[in-house]
Amino acid sequence: MSYDISLWMKVDTGGPEPVEIELADIGNYTSNVGRMWVDALGHRLADLKDRTARDCIDALTRAVAAMESDPAKYEAMNPPNGWGDYDGALNYLRRLRDACLAHPNATVHISH
Repeated sequence: MSYDISLWMKVDTGGPEPVEIELADIGNYTSNVGRMWVDALGHRLADLKDRTARDCIDALTRAVAAMESDPAKYEAMNPPNGWGDYDGALNYLRRLRDACLAHPNATVHISH
């Protein structure tokens, strides 16, 4: 299993229905590092689903700082099967945080 995250926004183009536009594609990353994200965020990454990017910024900023401040702790959580690692998990959170900062009114979409 993995996470596939993107930021979307509904836009009223004057047509019969609003159009959803993808603003940022964070990409896909393995859920094997989920324990790292739970420790850093204080909850599952999937709990950010359908929230506004603005609402996620503080938690993501704290999580990135937590992971950066104690690499050894998080490296010890690297999955034994080799699918995913500390560096990849941290970079994925950074990309998500940066996209949320760039598009605070967007909605976080997560497929898991």
